[in-house]
Amino acid sequence: MSAPALKLEDVRRSFGGVRALRGVSFEVVGGEVHALLGENGAGKSTLMAIAAGALAPDAGQVLIGGVALDPSPSAARDLGVAVVYQHPAVVDHLTVAENMVLILPRERRPRLGAAVAWAAQQLAVIDADIDPALRGEDLTVAERQMVEIAKAMALNPQVLILDEPTAALNAAEVERLFAQVVEFQRRGTAIVYISHRIPEVMRIADRITVLRNGESRGTFPADGVSEDEILRRIVGRELSAVFPPKAAPGADRPDVIEVAGLSNASCHDVSFTVRAGEILGLAGAEGNGQREVIRALGGLESHDGRIAVAGASGSSVVADVGSARAAGVLSIPGDRVREGLFAGLSVRENAAASSLGRFARAGVVRRPTEHTAVRGGLAAVAVKAASPETGVTTLSGGNQQKVVFARTLLSEPAVLLCDEPTQGVDPGARAEIYRLLRELADAGKAVVVLSSDAVELEGLCDRVAVFSRGQLLATLDGESITEEAITRTAVASSHARASQDQAAQGSGAGGRLRHLARSDHAPTAVLLAVVALLGAYTASSDASYLSAVNLQSMLFLAAALVFVSLGQLTVLLTGGIDLSVGAMMALTVVLLSFFLSKSGAGAIAVGVAVALGAGLVVGAANAALVRVARISPIITTVATLTILAGVALLLRPSPAGVFDGGFMTDMQRTVLGVPIAFLVAVAVAVACELALRRTGFGLALRAVGSDEASAHRIGVPVARTVIAAYVLSALFATLAGILLAGQVGLGDPGVGGAYTLSSVAAVVLGGASIYGGRGSYVGAMLGALLTTQVLNAITFLHLGQEWQYWLPGGLVLVAACAFARLRTTAPVAAGTPA
Repeated sequence: MSAPALKLEDVRRSFGGVRALRGVSFEVVGGEVHALLGENGAGKSTLMAIAAGALAPDAGQVLIGGVALDPSPSAARDLGVAVVYQHPAVVDHLTVAENMVLILPRERRPRLGAAVAWAAQQLAVIDADIDPALRGEDLTVAERQMVEIAKAMALNPQVLILDEPTAALNAAEVERLFAQVVEFQRRGTAIVYISHRIPEVMRIADRITVLRNGESRGTFPADGVSEDEILRRIVGRELSAVFPPKAAPGADRPDVIEVAGLSNASCHDVSFTVRAGEILGLAGAEGNGQREVIRALGGLESHDGRIAVAGASGSSVVADVGSARAAGVLSIPGDRVREGLFAGLSVRENAAASSLGRFARAGVVRRPTEHTAVRGGLAAVAVKAASPETGVTTLSGGNQQKVVFARTLLSEPAVLLCDEPTQGVDPGARAEIYRLLRELADAGKAVVVLSSDAVELEGLCDRVAVFSRGQLLATLDGESITEEAITRTAVASSHARASQDQAAQGSGAGGRLRHLARSDHAPTAVLLAVVALLGAYTASSDASYLSAVNLQSMLFLAAALVFVSLGQLTVLLTGGIDLSVGAMMALTVVLLSFFLSKSGAGAIAVGVAVALGAGLVVGAANAALVRVARISPIITTVATLTILAGVALLLRPSPAGVFDGGFMTDMQRTVLGVPIAFLVAVAVAVACELALRRTGFGLALRAVGSDEASAHRIGVPVARTVIAAYVLSALFATLAGILLAGQVGLGDPGVGGAYTLSSVAAVVLGGASIYGGRGSYVGAMLGALLTTQVLNAITFLHLGQEWQYWLPGGLVLVAACAFARLRTTAPVAAGTPA
């Protein structure tokens, strides 16, 4: 056997008190598919995260092609490692093309202008019919997985790690993936394959290594072991029958769910019933409407038609999530990461979230009662966690799925809706989930299961409804429920309508309008219109509004706000905020007052250099506190604000140090009646916008703010990006302070305070998300212009001083609500959750 392409030696890793890996050694050679198996929590994903540089081991080493890995995703990538993660590292606020470009080393990236065409070629290699211009947030679970696969393939790696790559894929997509795996194997790529689907492993693997409780339980040839022996090694015991026996048919059982004429964008005129005590399966190729049906049953998808749930007090109609919960209908979503978990909460808090009313008296949760119930619920589904207080994101994917199950079962549902309930779950836990579902049905509950696994549907369900092209094609029951019958019925009709809907929605004027409405440039067009309308209305009220003197004054005032808003947006894009910018502007004015009271270019240069140096120090301090010390950006920058204000007062206890007249004249120069300062601000905003869309740093800013964990996994230098953002914010505030000095004319420590909130208002008006990842520098520039224009127009409209607060505040609220609404209610792809 040749030298290992990937070798891990005596690797150990703990999380708090949990020992995830206990001295594991593992290797894979070129041209080999080496399967890594084990239960959820056995350490598989942790081991491969260490191999990919996303985690540092506590002990042991990683060798890639004989070279020791310095733990970082970018270092592993540069050594030839590519990973398809179980939870795709697809950044929501970036397009598919941008996600794919970001994974490449800088020297291999195509021009961002050519990224869409390049991404389309990479997706075509794996026959993925996905629009490269779609954002990550608009993709289905299966589409995100296909993008993740295409990203890894595009790297042409020496080592390819596939962590549950087929969990969200249908049979045809699995076949396409396997064809690519065989091709990479032929090229000599070393492939690590992690899966809970034993038949897939037996088909594709050359060797198998089993982990249990963080330790290796042996490595052996795949053709020298049976499936039963693999299962025994994985779970450490004999498994009883995977599927529990089905209940005897009962035609006299009452209907619990009645669906009549259900229709929406992805399904048409669907009608069926679900009886008490039965498990109904929903089958069909992805994109044929079955997912929209199960989401509509849970009130998660808008629909026409009628969904009624029978209960002890009569029939209830499901119209939304609230009415579904009131009727006892609970859902286990297919995307547990985005819809199933509260990432910032503990295991206990996640499990108890939906049933706190059971544990409360007079609105106060009785903690002992809650703890007892939660521990019982977690034990029922065999969640492996150090304690219920462990953060839920520290668990393996399968254990996270079981936490979602525990939460739902604690709520005691009358109807349980399960979207891919065993996705990413190990064989032992899968059997437990099947048992739980059957026990619920035997207790008289109605259970609906959507699954892409025909074997699962055959073994578990009493009836199976098969969908094709948005319609209920057939319902199988009894002995007619077989894997072959389900698959044959699903493919009997023509191909899925999802691609047709996507093409229809993505083309033509309507599709272009929907794309524009959800883009970061939509606010720019809106703001331009508002600026023009407000100007026209104000001029009609008072013609002197359009005088050259007023317009020049307004644009000069706007220039300073534009600069500080550009810096604020830079930090906001990373998911942070800088509340010290106003104080930085005031300090700049004060510092300049010690140099610019004298004439001469030398004094100006020294003063500007000192101010910029102070800005650099302040930005670096903010960055260190936020990124290194891990102090909240709000706390950090509020503290910096107070310190800077104190320094400014120390230097100038009262306004003093009148600026040289030549400096004031130069600052206020115009070209064709427009202040040069404003023209420079516009040019800088446009340059920043181009950098945001066309450079690696711009992609990194948006990736970090959208999903820091995913950005880290794909090799984005997260810490460096955040530090740069805070430094740039302080430097932009310094430049704004220089312009402000040209307005006030002396060293006044009290100026600048209003600019902090005005900069936040400007970037929100420009369409930025306060959660990070989305925004536009041109939009921020127009937001700053509108904010200044509003304050200027109030005088000409003869409004009271209170309107200086009401009007800008109202505009910010309207803008934030409108842009949020546009981005969440205008899906561009069929099946995208609203």
